[in-house]
Amino acid sequence: MKNIEVKPILVGVDLATGQRDYSAVTVSIQAIREDERKTLLDKFSSRLDSLACKAVQEKMSYSEVYQLLAGEAERLSNEAAELNHV
Repeated sequence: MKNIEVKPILVGVDLATGQRDYSAVTVSIQAIREDERKTLLDKFSSRLDSLACKAVQEKMSYSEVYQLLAGEAERLSNEAAELNHV
């Protein structure tokens, strides 16, 4: 264990020049955000698809479909509000 060399991890520093360079960090953050948006859109698309299937299978009236969608919108709004308190 005594022979282990510990090297510091330098984030935002170009190892060749020693100068600060945040371009790699910026690219990583952008890629992570893009991936998160894609994941959220896939989940939202799947949820809308399941709601549409439910409406068709249960032969819902326009009023029932409206109530289903309004309930889903309220649920999403509540989840968003909860994130403000985290």
